[in-house]
Amino acid sequence: MADYIVKKPDHPVIATVDVPGSKSITNRALLISALSDGISKLKGVLFSDDTRVFLDALGTIGFGVESKEDQKEVSVSGLSGALPKVNVKKPEVYVGSAGTAARFITALLALSDGEYEIDASEQMKKRPMLPLFESLENLGAAFTYKEENGFLPVTLRGCFTDGKKPGTEAFVDSDKSTQFLSALLMMAPVIANKLNKPFRVNVGGSRASGSYVRMTTKLMKDFGVETEFDEEKSTYIVSPGQAYRGREYMIEPDISAACYFYAAAALTGGEVTVRGVFPDSCQGDLKFLCVLEKMGCSVTRGDAGIKLSAPADGKLKGIEVDMRD
Repeated sequence: MADYIVKKPDHPVIATVDVPGSKSITNRALLISALSDGISKLKGVLFSDDTRVFLDALGTIGFGVESKEDQKEVSVSGLSGALPKVNVKKPEVYVGSAGTAARFITALLALSDGEYEIDASEQMKKRPMLPLFESLENLGAAFTYKEENGFLPVTLRGCFTDGKKPGTEAFVDSDKSTQFLSALLMMAPVIANKLNKPFRVNVGGSRASGSYVRMTTKLMKDFGVETEFDEEKSTYIVSPGQAYRGREYMIEPDISAACYFYAAAALTGGEVTVRGVFPDSCQGDLKFLCVLEKMGCSVTRGDAGIKLSAPADGKLKGIEVDMRD
């Protein structure tokens, strides 16, 4: 095994940096773009294994996708909630090891009028999918498990197949992953419009309104769809008559990645600005800056992005913090 030598910096880290786009926002924007009424041009896109798998899956399904990795751009041609017609019986869609792709693509296909095969990597075959499968089965989708029950790979039959119609309510448990809830929420306007009735997603578990769910509803709003949340009943409601609109959309920088640079400034007595990171970000990791503030750092917003400066006396204070969100 080779050693990895970490050198201690002998000077404060002072820099202005760029970080890649958010994977979570990128994959949500890809699904919503595919459901929109026209072409969406996404900028600042993260190109990683997970997002490439998502793009390939959309292409396999038949959506028009054009990628320009060097420019960090993707164009997706949406079909207003419909899926493209393909000449292959039961097209096989591969989701690799990407959890977001696996959950979002499964919901997209299960709430359609076709039959599909979904395959995954050995790693993804071990990750939980059952809460989503059960929610979609209750809406009328049918799954045939090809290996282990409750896990990928599967053959699925959409809930609108042969003229069938799903119900107007779904239930999903959020404890194992909020991606199950996000998948249903992003598909909700499509179902509401097809049924011409409000669609409700009833949420079990303790994570009905966490930071990733708020990210989902913000992107839905950015593309033209409002959600209502009944906190007492833990229910999301999406009314009919709303549709995602194709648009140009800038993906936020990944704040998880930005936090390493902010931490470097805090630890070395320096200051770092990350371009494109602003207080209105929909990413929960923005709260890490609040943690560093409590430890004695100062946070200021500039034209380029948020700047974090280490304490003037070079001393970080110990604190207690809830990292849940």
